[in-house]
Amino acid sequence: MLSTLTVVLALGYTAALLGIIVGFRFVGERWWVTVVAMYLPRVGFAIPLPVVVLAAVLWAPRWVLATQALSVYLLLFPLMGLNLGFGRVWTETGGLEIRLASYNVHYNARTLDSMVAEVRSYEPSVVLMQEAYAGLNMKLRAAFAGWHVHLHDQFFVASRWPIRDVYLPPNLVYPKRGTGGPHYVRYTLETSLGLVDVFNVHPTSPREGFEELRGGGFRYELQSGRAFAGNGPSLVKFNTLRRRRQVEGLAAAARASRRPVIIAGDTNLPGLSWLLNARLGGYRDGFSSVGWGFGYTYPTKRPWLRLDRVMTNDRLRVTDFRIGSGRASDHLCVFAAIAAER
Repeated sequence: MLSTLTVVLALGYTAALLGIIVGFRFVGERWWVTVVAMYLPRVGFAIPLPVVVLAAVLWAPRWVLATQALSVYLLLFPLMGLNLGFGRVWTETGGLEIRLASYNVHYNARTLDSMVAEVRSYEPSVVLMQEAYAGLNMKLRAAFAGWHVHLHDQFFVASRWPIRDVYLPPNLVYPKRGTGGPHYVRYTLETSLGLVDVFNVHPTSPREGFEELRGGGFRYELQSGRAFAGNGPSLVKFNTLRRRRQVEGLAAAARASRRPVIIAGDTNLPGLSWLLNARLGGYRDGFSSVGWGFGYTYPTKRPWLRLDRVMTNDRLRVTDFRIGSGRASDHLCVFAAIAAER
């Protein structure tokens, strides 16, 4: 009896992990429940694993342990996004490149100096910031004196090379909900690689809908039924609609470019996101190409989400990708070296 139950438990756990992966990848932003689940710490899906393995050792045939080896693989790689860094081994480095830093500075004037110092330590030629604001304008201009700079809304760029054009997309219109920002800016930079279109991006955060959904705490909201009947689900849905419209606009603008393209910033799209794969899946992700580890960038103290990205079209390739360690913002900074595709 125990043997049979253990086999069912082990197979059920592996199947559940596979179902979660499929749900994130192919449903994702199209259902508010999977939206919420995508942003949870994914290490939590490993909680049943020790119990299942112990039960398999005590009561199940040895082949059952092989199913849990598969569970470990599903947890570490598709779900948690582990990258072993093999791409770093055969990537060619050297030559002309763009050294780019991207940082969500979280409207933080008090710690701006330490954030700028961290960025400058990488010796970048292009710096992108999100959640900057007009009050930081003078400090940012002073910090990057001699650079070509531009600040609009929350988006800041400092470039060693001339900024030949800045495209500010029009606001998006939502029926019965007014208008909202497109949440990206495109810069055309005259770089050592020629003219390059750089997209500084920060789609709407899911935080607003999650805070309403949480209310008096997730346990209370679930027990009372308010999590499914209150304003939380509708806010999550509208919040997701805004993010989806913004990413679709960004993707359309990037596709229309006839130049090499870099998309960088706080994407607010976690691993396995349906929206990320459906709209931006054709772009090369710097961390996936040459990064290693889990690549988490948010929240700073105990990161569990990879939201900050550097992506390119097929005319460019990322040759180096690193994640900063400073805790001056609620996001970690990301750095990338980008070369022309050979």
